[in-house]
Amino acid sequence: MNEIRYPVNDCYTCVQGEGVQTGVAMVLLRLHGCEVGCPWCDTKETWEFHPENEVTSLDEALGANSKYCWETAETIADYIAQHHPGPKWVLITGGEPARYPLRPLVQALQARHYKVALETSGTETGHLDAPFDWVCVSPKLNMPGGKTVHLETLAHANEIKYVVGKSADIDRLDELLAQVHLQPDTWICLQPVSQSQKATRLCLEIVQQRGWRLSLQTHKYLGVQ
Repeated sequence: MNEIRYPVNDCYTCVQGEGVQTGVAMVLLRLHGCEVGCPWCDTKETWEFHPENEVTSLDEALGANSKYCWETAETIADYIAQHHPGPKWVLITGGEPARYPLRPLVQALQARHYKVALETSGTETGHLDAPFDWVCVSPKLNMPGGKTVHLETLAHANEIKYVVGKSADIDRLDELLAQVHLQPDTWICLQPVSQSQKATRLCLEIVQQRGWRLSLQTHKYLGVQ
């Protein structure tokens, strides 16, 4: 059987800027490829696979925006352990990382004593059998890509982080949550789209009414990745 390979787009040490784990030092591992099509996405260069952007080594891919390199879980985990020994967490993000079977990658990272977190749109299920230490589902509803959010991804989430632009977005979230039985300790975070003042005021109002949590893209306020 062929060994699974993952399309690595980028990898660097950072501080988590969003959601429940804001402020935690992490290694961000970005996988290439996404079909969701969020209009506000700030990594659109990771969406599509163009042959001219495929390279043969991690050194060529990392930090090169649209470049990607296919590597095995062991190669990726070895690279991270060698180049990013400081943080205790690795965050797998994208793109949409859950379009790939993630269990081997998670196990390889945990074997090197990392805790592993995931950020996913909930539109793919390649993570459901993987032993993640933390799963953040940021459900993307009615996006141009036409992808459906799978309810089982919400049921397995530690955190649901939802991007809000207007009150209709809250209505859509309520409709979605009514269809699923969440874990009792699942966090729900509202994140205003693109730091909009109007959206921020709406999020503040709702989180105070419902006892939820506000997520701000603090890395953008700090001017870091």
